[in-house]
Amino acid sequence: MSVQTPPPPLGKDWKPWGERLNTFITTTRNKLQFYNSDSKATQDGIIMWDEAQDCPVVSKNGAWIRIKLDP
Repeated sequence: MSVQTPPPPLGKDWKPWGERLNTFITTTRNKLQFYNSDSKATQDGIIMWDEAQDCPVVSKNGAWIRIKLDP
């Protein structure tokens, strides 16, 4: 398995680097998945979006814990 590395910043103009970094992130990382009643908390630290509660949830000790958001 190869490790993917983000592009390094080059020069004084960081805009092209930011665009390349954004492309790298969107093509190599998963988007936030939606939690549903079939979702299993198989390992700690999985973050999902719970549409029913309108908030993110995180897996801990085999359960889904709601993450409180500041308004």
